[in-house]
Formats: sequence, structure tokens, C-alpha cells
Amino acid sequence: MNPTARTIVKICGITRVEDARAAIDAGADWLGIVLKGESPRRVDAAMARTISSAVDGTPVVAVMVAPTPEEALELARRAGATRVQLHRVDPFRWPAEFPLPVTFAVAVAADGSLTDTLPPEKHIVLLDTSDARLDGGTGRTFPWEAARVVAATRPILLAGGLDASNVAAAVTTVRPFGVDARDVDPRARRARAGLRVRPCGPRLPRRAGRRAARLRRPTDAAGRGATPR
Repeated sequence: MNPTARTIVKICGITRVEDARAAIDAGADWLGIVLKGESPRRVDAAMARTISSAVDGTPVVAVMVAPTPEEALELARRAGATRVQLHRVDPFRWPAEFPLPVTFAVAVAADGSLTDTLPPEKHIVLLDTSDARLDGGTGRTFPWEAARVVAATRPILLAGGLDASNVAAAVTTVRPFGVDARDVDPRARRARAGLRVRPCGPRLPRRAGRRAARLRRPTDAAGRGATPR
């Protein structure tokens, strides 16, 4: 990651308009809404559309577990989402012509090894702690060295047990494109040293199954560049 670029903050598991607005006020750049997966924070496409309409201009990410490409596109469009985040999907079987930017989730084991294959380089990777039951939202960290190595070569979203006590160290160590949080303290700030987040990622049980508008980051004084797909 460009050391002068500001770290993107994505808040996931948004279920209400009030929460979306509070997240934006607290410093969120992207909002994640769970549309498919056995999560207590899952909402239907109609509610997601209500939320996305209320935060016009803030990118909304449709989070899904094991959707088909057709299902993912339909749900994202119905929800008013501008990006998708996919869990338990084979990135090499995903259509190259899919019209929305895709983030692929990859789990990291306790020893720092990646449990899944990294997707093609045009996609963002979300790195989160591996869990036998959950596809995200574990609230546990993993060895950041694994993420640092990946982040040195491509954009990543860092998740897994980040909170006010460790997020500044995580960003300094890994230098990710962004951090992915399930919730945010109202006192949060965008500055990488001041971000305050609670456990990262929506809570998505693995039993959900195994089947498998381009956006640009506005340029600011820190020299931020284009958002990768």
C-alpha cells in the first residue's frame, strides 16, 4: 500500500439507516450489508435498498456467503449496492466479466497460513481469522505477518479481532488498503492511529454452505489513487 494513502474504513453488518449514518459520522468510507448467509445481521434486499438510498454517495458493499454469480448480481442490484464481498466462493470460477467490483474473503489460520487461494490480482482480498463455524466476525486476530506479506503486493482489507487496543499497530504493521469492522465506536477517527473499532466482519456461520459501478477513490491531499476492483 502507498504509505501516504489514507486507510479505508469499512463497517459491516449494517441493519438500520440510523446505524449507517452513525458509521459514516464516525469515519466509515464503505458500508457492508449482509444479504446472504446465516447471520443475525442479515437483512433483505428491500431494507438494504432503504439504507443505501439514505446514504447516497457512500459505497455500499453487498456481503454474501456462497452465492451464484446470478444471485449475487441480482441481490446487489436490488439492494442498491455498488460492490460485493464474497465468502466461500471459488474466485477462479467467478465470471471475469462480472460487472461489480468484488472482494474475496480468504481465511488465515492460527499459524499464519492462508486456508484459501488468493484471487486474481484485480480483486481486493479480505483477510480474516479462520474459524470452524464462522465465515467472519470471529473477534480473534491472526498473525499479521501473513497479511503484511500479502499487502505488500496487492490491496487487502484487514479483519480479525481489531479493536481500539490494536488497530493502530495493525495498520502500521500491515499497511492495508483498508480495515473491515463489524462495529465502530462513536469517537472513531479516520486517521490510522486514532481508529477505534470493535470485532471485525459480519458473523457468518460456515454452515451456510460451500457452493460456490466501478468505484474510484477520490484523490485528496494525501495522494489517494483509484480503488481496485
